[in-house]
Amino acid sequence: MSTGLTEQPPTSSSLSEAERAAAFRRTEPKVPRNFVLIVAAAFAVLALGGVLGERLLSSVGLNPASTIATTTTAVPRAIAPPATAPLTPQVGASLSRFMGITRLTGRPAPALSLTDQTGHTVSLGDQRGDVVVLTFFDSRCQDICPVLSDELLRAATDLGPAAAHVAFLTVNTDPVALSAAPAAAAGTGLGTLATWHFLTSNLGALNHVWKAYGVSVNVSRASGLVAHNDVMYFIDPAGRLRYEATPFADESSSGAFSLPPASIARWGQGIARYAAALLGSPA
Repeated sequence: MSTGLTEQPPTSSSLSEAERAAAFRRTEPKVPRNFVLIVAAAFAVLALGGVLGERLLSSVGLNPASTIATTTTAVPRAIAPPATAPLTPQVGASLSRFMGITRLTGRPAPALSLTDQTGHTVSLGDQRGDVVVLTFFDSRCQDICPVLSDELLRAATDLGPAAAHVAFLTVNTDPVALSAAPAAAAGTGLGTLATWHFLTSNLGALNHVWKAYGVSVNVSRASGLVAHNDVMYFIDPAGRLRYEATPFADESSSGAFSLPPASIARWGQGIARYAAALLGSPA
């Protein structure tokens, strides 16, 4: 069968033996220098284009900007801080979120025995059978105390007759004004409440209480101003820690603290409600 293909006879090489030997001795051709420069330039263009493209995407929000993670050391606390406290409390939020309420385990409250504004010794043991609302602020009233004072006064009013069975104890957080209890009572207006006590003592005794309740106190060397974290505890008639709240206030550029009247009123109502619940009576 014919396939239409014809076999061609091999042709003889036209190279001599000397030419063949010379061909085998030749090295591979070198890559032209211009070619290397062209390839390097192409990679540079691609890299620059990638950076510009990433910046373009970032500018329109398609590529999230990188973040720098920072680590802070938490202040040691005897009681865990609220896990669900709102970053920006709002009057319209639920009461527990508004106040940053955390339900505690009911362990015994750390003991304290300090001196009040009248010079009498007051201890937690003296309050058995009553609910204790425990707060902390500066005796010279340089921080959140005007706001807390208004809230505690409002709570006492909202409690009505039950207020006789709720002790409001405030521990001094000013390490450079240890004997200012009478001034604190007069300056806040809380001195009008028979059940309110501003408690102070020597620095060692106060520091023991601060540590037991997770309160961190710092004094500026330059200005002498006191800074501390804000916390409020509800202690039941059996002396057990039941709730923790997180007081807050707005600070102005001049360092004054305030809250809108609606927020102060709701705090007062909230304090009264949680205290009354521990008494077993409505508020």
